[in-house]
Amino acid sequence: MLQISSYSVLVACVFLLLSSCNKQKGDDWVVVWQDEFEDEKIDLSKWTFDLGTGAPSFEAYAESSPFFIPENFPSDHFSVRWEGEIKIDHSLDYTFYIISDDGVRLYIDNNLVIDSWEPQPATEKKGLINLKKNKMYSIKIEYFEQTGGEAMVFGWESEKFSKSIVPGSHLSTPDGKPGLKGTYFKNKNLEISKEELPLIRIDKEINWITGGGWGNNESQFYTKREKNVRVKNGKLIIEAHKELLQGSSYTSARIKTKNSWKYGRFEIRAKLPAGRGTWSALWALPTDWEYGNWPLSGEIDIMEHVGYDEDVIVTSLHNAALSGGAIGETDQHAYLKQPDACNEFNLYTLEWTESEIKIMVNGKISLHYPKEEKNWAKWPFDKRFHLLFNIAVGGNWGGAKGIDDNVFPSKMEIDYVRVFSKKVRNKPKK
Repeated sequence: MLQISSYSVLVACVFLLLSSCNKQKGDDWVVVWQDEFEDEKIDLSKWTFDLGTGAPSFEAYAESSPFFIPENFPSDHFSVRWEGEIKIDHSLDYTFYIISDDGVRLYIDNNLVIDSWEPQPATEKKGLINLKKNKMYSIKIEYFEQTGGEAMVFGWESEKFSKSIVPGSHLSTPDGKPGLKGTYFKNKNLEISKEELPLIRIDKEINWITGGGWGNNESQFYTKREKNVRVKNGKLIIEAHKELLQGSSYTSARIKTKNSWKYGRFEIRAKLPAGRGTWSALWALPTDWEYGNWPLSGEIDIMEHVGYDEDVIVTSLHNAALSGGAIGETDQHAYLKQPDACNEFNLYTLEWTESEIKIMVNGKISLHYPKEEKNWAKWPFDKRFHLLFNIAVGGNWGGAKGIDDNVFPSKMEIDYVRVFSKKVRNKPKK
């Protein structure tokens, strides 16, 4: 006859109790996607990468100038109006292109050819217009810069020539000089201030970008090299280095899920990078941007962490109701003390349903945002989002107290990522 000790009975009871608890949790949430990083390499069926500096490619146009903004002129919250004439050599349909960060409008003979007057990352817009040869047409370009990176590229294309910068030889100012007359305002509304007159100069070409920096003036170049992003010992490792690459002084990685979800529970167990100048994040962006460019379609920051404030975790939401969407400009953000954030693994959790968003650290609620209004400007969180993990270097926030080059290489380790869906309960039959 089998002998069963009281100790065995106790162990069995504890096991049954834990099983019951797990089953209870499983009744609410069911795993629909996960990565435990058990393979030797990143699973490319689940992940992809953002690369570079966040600046658009200029290969189809020409090399850009990074020194376009006038000396001692503000790099944010300014606007420009360029005016003059454009010379046309052939009677054709012309496609005009503009890459801008942020808003832009193009008029040719008072026809609005391009209209994109809104905050946006560096984005290419185009417009088509038929023009006649041997004629000078009036041209006006209006542009505003809000915050972050600055970009403004003016190009064209026809069946006679491929996409290229509109050259100064085909532009003339109102008084006949090559190029366009640029009026620079120290506000983003093209308004003349009583206190300060606008700056006026001639720009022979409009072809410039001040670096990109993913909209935040960050200093890193994102790669997918193993040096910057890899799987090792069951962990996803993102590592920032001090090194020169493609004109940037630092390298790092930004990895994102190929899958996207509308609502769910998202668990990420991670250990964060240390050191002044690092800016790490576990976050989510809309996949289709159905309400418009950032911040109109929303952003969910499950965790943000800057190295100069090592024991503080920041969680936040961004939407159209904010003024620019920056931290401190919204009441939809929270700070949580976490002294071991850079030394130990902690669990960062997003619970997102059709009625509320809760963000937690080790089960403690950091931010709770209920859907109180059926207003997309405050609740764009009814569309599909994907996850992103990265370490930025410097930038408007991460570099607010400078960058300590001695902290590099600096790494973030992620133990696992799990995505749960709310289990649908069948209503009992009457």
